[in-house]
Amino acid sequence: MPPSDSVSSQDVTHPGELYGLLEALTLPGGASLCFESGDGAPWPVVVMDIIQDVSLCLDVSAVREIVPRLRRGEPFHLMGQADGTVVTTWMLEVLEWREGDGRLYVICDYPQGASVLQRRSSFRASLRADMEVVVTLRVADQDTPFEGRLGNMSLGGCLVELPLAAAAALKPEQAVDSIRLTFPNQRHFELPACVRHVRTDPEWTQAQAGCEFAGLSPAMERLVWYCVQEIERESARTAMHTGRPLEPSSLFQSPGDARRDTSRQRRDKSLPGGAMAARLRKVADYLNAQLVQLKSGEPVASSQLSRSTDTLMSLWDQDRQALLYAIACLREESHLVQHSLAVAVRMLDLGQSLRLAPERLKAVVACALIHDLGKGLLPDSLLRDEPLDAAEQAQLHRHVELILERLGECRWLDGEVATQVIGMANERLDGSGYPAGLEGEALPTLARMMAVVDVADVMTRPRPGRAAWTQRDVYRHLFTHADAFDNTWVQRYIRRFGVAPIGSLALYANGALAWVKHHDARGNPDAVHVVLNTHNSQRRLDQPLSGHDLDQLGELKEAVNSARYRLTPP
Repeated sequence: MPPSDSVSSQDVTHPGELYGLLEALTLPGGASLCFESGDGAPWPVVVMDIIQDVSLCLDVSAVREIVPRLRRGEPFHLMGQADGTVVTTWMLEVLEWREGDGRLYVICDYPQGASVLQRRSSFRASLRADMEVVVTLRVADQDTPFEGRLGNMSLGGCLVELPLAAAAALKPEQAVDSIRLTFPNQRHFELPACVRHVRTDPEWTQAQAGCEFAGLSPAMERLVWYCVQEIERESARTAMHTGRPLEPSSLFQSPGDARRDTSRQRRDKSLPGGAMAARLRKVADYLNAQLVQLKSGEPVASSQLSRSTDTLMSLWDQDRQALLYAIACLREESHLVQHSLAVAVRMLDLGQSLRLAPERLKAVVACALIHDLGKGLLPDSLLRDEPLDAAEQAQLHRHVELILERLGECRWLDGEVATQVIGMANERLDGSGYPAGLEGEALPTLARMMAVVDVADVMTRPRPGRAAWTQRDVYRHLFTHADAFDNTWVQRYIRRFGVAPIGSLALYANGALAWVKHHDARGNPDAVHVVLNTHNSQRRLDQPLSGHDLDQLGELKEAVNSARYRLTPP
């Protein structure tokens, strides 16, 4: 094992990495100017602006004594710190001078590269795209571990690339039971760790979790350093173009031609719901990414919310019924994301009857899409299967406020719509709702409609402490609580979506269980996919039926709870 104070030096020329290092030098006190001659102490300057691949702008107002040397054309470099490393740019030259408001600026050329000096404890070995190391995160209170890909690794921790759905369930500073690294040769290591930060990539297509190793024993530390060295060695091996190549690292030698399925390959066109579900997953990805951003203290992203809402409305225009079925197919998403999508689509569907202006209808759909995301900012203890006292109930009700206060950048979003769809979704006509306890005429049309849509969906999903309700029981609850829910909207909801909604599991008189895929003009199923007969539950079926072929199933009995039969849409 190398000594603890050993250092590593490397040159950085990759445009993106180089720009990231230079950005770190723009922080106050982040940069010093050093002349090539090496005489004297570094001179403090301020990096004011960076034009990638073109130039840097330096404020030298505080060190005017170096101006003569710069005007004589003495070459120099910049030096500073970035993420525990010492960064030194390659040599620079002055291109021009600028003055203004009593300040003196130097415009110099953009460096071709930089040298990075790293202490062993902060040295990070990055993996190329073809260096696949599977990471399994086991987190307390999560039944299923999260699986991702190793992005980089140091003695202090690692960066894990995760699917957005997994990252949305994590929080900064969250303890991890263990991190398991599985290398291509199937050798694996388990390490104790803590999640320090979670963020999305710039395209919002995946997430990255920064994990810090905690309490490593000397033996574990040696093991981690070995992995870091082997990652760096394998990366350097294939990058070499001259001389005798290095032997491949044993960690990255796969047994035979075996290839592990990775998170990037899991979502394919064979998944339930077909092309419509694949497009809907893009909106689900937005919701997961937005949750990650919210947990990091960021506001609701205006442009991403707008684009995702446009996508949802476009999918509805293309095929309303296929979209309703696709909602039921996203079972891999969290209940929060599934609920958000279902409520948004049904608010869009019902909202057509109000003949709203297009921009107002878009605002309704957008607000429905994010109405519950504030729950992702609450402590986990408030969302578990435990009775809450009055103080905890009040804290739980803050989820409404938590999302409303993050809408500041969404200037296109009608504030009145946000108040009614998000702020009043949990209010009730009898005043028993929250957060304001509004009642009767104080609740406008959108709030009444949203209350029905929200409850009609959430009660069909399992929650801590109770199983999902059947569709019949949900409708009965809404009808028998006419003092809380607007009966007009309850009836409109049932007429629009039917007693066996698209995407529900229907039970027929002959014992058949079938997924409802399409409705006729009266809201009755006219296309289903039979998957089981309750009279012979050991035998699974795979039989699409439509039109008069449904007559062989007998009378439609009811829409049942699919979890009871452990069935998912085909």
